[in-house]
Order: sequence, then structure tokens, then C-alpha cells
Amino acid sequence: MARKANIAKEEIYQACWELIEAKQFPNIPRLTEHFLQKDGRRCSNTTFMNAIAEWEEHFKDQQQHELKELDGVLLPIFHRFSREVTQNLGQLLDEKALDIEGAHQQKQHATNGSYLSLSSALVELQMAYDLLQGEHIKTNAHNAALEQHLELEQQRAVMNAQKNQDALSQIHVLSSQLKEEQRNSTELRLNLSQKEVDLAKQDNKIAFLQEELAMIKSAQEQKTRNDASTWQAMHKTLEQLAASLQDTQHKDRAEKQ
Repeated sequence: MARKANIAKEEIYQACWELIEAKQFPNIPRLTEHFLQKDGRRCSNTTFMNAIAEWEEHFKDQQQHELKELDGVLLPIFHRFSREVTQNLGQLLDEKALDIEGAHQQKQHATNGSYLSLSSALVELQMAYDLLQGEHIKTNAHNAALEQHLELEQQRAVMNAQKNQDALSQIHVLSSQLKEEQRNSTELRLNLSQKEVDLAKQDNKIAFLQEELAMIKSAQEQKTRNDASTWQAMHKTLEQLAASLQDTQHKDRAEKQ
């Protein structure tokens, strides 16, 4: 059987993180199995339970910190992307307008204000506007998709945090139940020890009474034997007295005759 050894809290914290990386939430049986497989060391359940409770606080703080970092990372990226798209769209619109205006001026100078050139320029401008409008709609749709994705990620983060909080609450409940079971077990062991002491006392008392009873029986048997010897002696004496009395009577009768 492996002997119990001191395991530092830092080692228990590290084991908890390794279990999390393995997608297993830390508890006393898993930590016990982890250290048994690692180096065969054991530790009391109380030490594991206290270390897990402290690690849970660190884990909760880290989850909240990561959630804040996620907001801090995604929001600036989204705003920067939106600004860049708007700037690029405006720049593209300006360049396209300048190109169309230049082409229109060239056509106007070349055809001396031809109505056909003006109509073509207007058609091209309308086409460019429609193209830019379509790009703007796509950009807005993409931005909306990004916002929806960000909202979903935030909801997932909140749900994960809630799940972790529920798991921590369940661990606290199980820890309280374990403490209660340990108290009950200790009380039962104390009661059992007291019963064993009382039983040992009763055994000693029974042994003493049995020994005393044996002595009384032995004394009674000795007394019975002594009484029998005394009775036999008295019976013999009576027989001797009766025989002596008969002899005396015979002698008296003989003398009278």
C-alpha cells in the first residue's frame, strides 16, 4: 500500500489545470488517480478539498478575465474593420467618380458636348453607383454577420461561465456533503471504539464471573465430598455404637439368666 506523502498546493493546482486541459473537471478521485499514476503519492481528502476550493477561485477569476479579454480583442477588431471598409468604400467611390468625370470630360471635349456621350457617361455613372451600392449592401451584411457572430460568442462565453459556476456550486455542495459524511464517519468510529471498550469490559467481567463461578463450584464439590466423608464417619460411628449397645444388652440378659 502506497504511503501518504505531503503534496504541495502548487502541485495540486498544476494537476487541476492539466485535468482541465484534458477536458476533465478536477475532483478528489481524479486528483488521487492523477498522483497515483504520476509518482504513487497519496494525500488526505481534506488537503485535496481545500486546494480544489482555492483553485476554483483562481479558475473563476481567469474565466472572467478571459471573457473581458475576448470583448477587448473582438470589439476593436470589429470597429477597425468597419472603419477600413467605410474608408475603402469612400475612396473607391471618389476614384470611380473622378474616373467617370474625367472620361466624361474627355468625351465632352471630343464630341463637343454630344448628347450621346453625356448619356453614356450617365449610364456608366449609374452603373458605378449601382455597383458601389451593391458593395455597400454586402459590407453592411458582412458587418451584421460579424455583429451576430460576436453576440453568439459572447452568449457562448456567458453560458460557459454559467456552466462553470454551476459546476463550482455542485462541487461546493459535494464538498459539504463529503465533510458531513466525514463527520458522521468520525462519530461512528468513536462510537464503535467506545462499544469495543464496553464489550471488552463486559468480556473481562464475564471471565471474572466465570472464574468465580468455577471456584464456587469447586468449593461446593469439595464441601459435598467433605460432607459425604463426615456422613460416612458418623454412620460408621452409629453402627459401632449400635453394635456395642447390642453386646451390652446380650451381656445383661446373660447375667440375669
